[in-house]
Amino acid sequence: MKAIIDISYNLQSLMDVLGLIQGISFGILLLLLNYRHFRNTYLLGIFLVLFSLKLLVFIPAGLNIDQEHPELFLLPFDFSWLLFPIFFVYTQKISIFSDQKIKYWVLYPGIISFVLQAIIYFLPYDTKLEIAQSFWHEFLFTILGIFYSWVIGIWNLRLINQHRKEVENTFSDLENKVLGWARIFLIYLLITSVLVHILFYVSPENYYFKIMFSIFDLIAIYWLSVNGIIQQNVLSLINDKKNFPATIFLENKNRVMEKEDDDNLKSVMAKIDTYMKDTEVFLMSELTIIDLADQLKIHPKKISASINTIFKQNFNTYVNYLRIKKAEYLLSKRSTDYLSIEGVGKEVGFHSKSAFYAAFKRVTGTTPKNYKESISG
Repeated sequence: MKAIIDISYNLQSLMDVLGLIQGISFGILLLLLNYRHFRNTYLLGIFLVLFSLKLLVFIPAGLNIDQEHPELFLLPFDFSWLLFPIFFVYTQKISIFSDQKIKYWVLYPGIISFVLQAIIYFLPYDTKLEIAQSFWHEFLFTILGIFYSWVIGIWNLRLINQHRKEVENTFSDLENKVLGWARIFLIYLLITSVLVHILFYVSPENYYFKIMFSIFDLIAIYWLSVNGIIQQNVLSLINDKKNFPATIFLENKNRVMEKEDDDNLKSVMAKIDTYMKDTEVFLMSELTIIDLADQLKIHPKKISASINTIFKQNFNTYVNYLRIKKAEYLLSKRSTDYLSIEGVGKEVGFHSKSAFYAAFKRVTGTTPKNYKESISG
């Protein structure tokens, strides 16, 4: 039994060491790549470094070197108070809400926690041991830190959901804009955080779960790094006056937009629908609600309200509906047989095959290939 425990400890420690090396390497790479420009990915680099350094709290015990090296006891790397807040600030800075005041204050408790841990770390070993065994140490740095992290994590999920709604009401192309990967990563962090602490109290000797979570952390670090490098800032077009024609702001300069009645919204929606079908502007892959506002001389929020209320969908879904109707027409024409299925998707404004297939199935209930075969046969 002892041999099994030793093997489990060593395997878990190996995974943690690999996670430490991988996370710090990716984190430093992101920091170096963004050193001159201090782009928002810099924050992600800091997050990765701290996420990895937290593993150093567990590695010494797993390798049985904590007794021989008491200087490794109580390393100030318990970042329970800091990790979720850093990711929250990073998310806000790359989201459509980046033009709003950034909530840096969520970082203050984590910074204070780190300073307190650093002070305790440099105390004599016997004093540190006494502090570590006290209820207040666990309550302050672990229990309260965990609950604070969960609150910030749930708040961050709410921010991402609001961001997605705004993006879907602004852009026709959602690729690298909805922050779906960040949402998945946050859910992973929240679920594993809850499970790890439940299992710690229910089954502290279950090493298989610890090994499994260590492997998941390795995957999560890689996932976070790759998506963080790909992700670009999603700029708010609606809140940027530079993107609006002057005529729109003249009519809204000194008043808050009044709530529109259904008849007015129906009139606006009819104007939008006529313009879209007559010009086929929806074929533009980068079409935004600002482009429509510019051409129709209608405030984008009024356009959004009309589509949401009358069409019962967001801007992105409305544009994709028109694109799919055009795709159905192209697929049914003999003169377009030279186009591949992917080619048809490109013709109607989709950037990727996956986006075209997903939208087509959502509107028609079948795939483009099956649709073409059904009308050909």
